[in-house]
Amino acid sequence: MNVNKEYVQKLIKEKNWSQNQFARNAGVSKTTASRWLNGKRGAGRRLISGIIKAFPDEPLDKLFFLNELKPNSNKHKRRR
Repeated sequence: MNVNKEYVQKLIKEKNWSQNQFARNAGVSKTTASRWLNGKRGAGRRLISGIIKAFPDEPLDKLFFLNELKPNSNKHKRRR
């Protein structure tokens, strides 16, 4: 799952939040929010859950690019 960063940035702008306000609403540090918004780091589990917390009314398929789940080919192979 990857964050739709452009959409999240649009929501932050629409709410007229600063990076610090976004961080507070997401429950992450100001440094984490700043580094992610400025492209200096990826979004880890904590930030992903924080984005959901900050935007609870937004559909997940707008906040994130949901990767298709592919079956694990090893699970279906018979072991000898």
